[in-house]
Amino acid sequence: MTRKIKKTAILYILLLSLTTMVKGQILEFYKPIIVTYKSGILNNDKINIGVFDYFKQDTSKMKSEYLKYDSDKESLYKYDDVNKKFQKIICLKSESFKSQEKIKLGIFDEFNLAKESSKNFIASSPYGKYPSHHKIINSIEILQKTKKTLILKINYQDEFEWQYLGILVLTDYKYENLEDDE
Repeated sequence: MTRKIKKTAILYILLLSLTTMVKGQILEFYKPIIVTYKSGILNNDKINIGVFDYFKQDTSKMKSEYLKYDSDKESLYKYDDVNKKFQKIICLKSESFKSQEKIKLGIFDEFNLAKESSKNFIASSPYGKYPSHHKIINSIEILQKTKKTLILKINYQDEFEWQYLGILVLTDYKYENLEDDE
């Protein structure tokens, strides 16, 4: 019996030593995030910076986008690094909405955006059906729209088709001193 106990103890010690060699991963750090990160200055304009990436301890290494909300034109713009200008992503005016095509945000695949209702926009692949194992944006919903603030809920999924949501709080800096209900 003591021999069996010794074998069990040796196996237990081996298992413990092996588990200390293996490093665990916190899977929550590996899910994509969409969030308003901070404000910034681009071309002498105050803009919003949104993160569209996996969380990293060094936030400067996360993929972000320069976003601008213009409440007068009721539009959201993303800065296009290639053309060095802002491109319209969403036009919130119902009478002048035109589907936007091949929008790229951070690590997410390109998508087309079509209006479903006055507050909901559906994203779809510009190339037919998305293949499996892709990070995609499914829809965008307007939660609040004022002269000063635009709050968007972004529904998206990771490459394992797990569903998430992100919130973007965007400010029209022309009206940053107004109260939100004005």
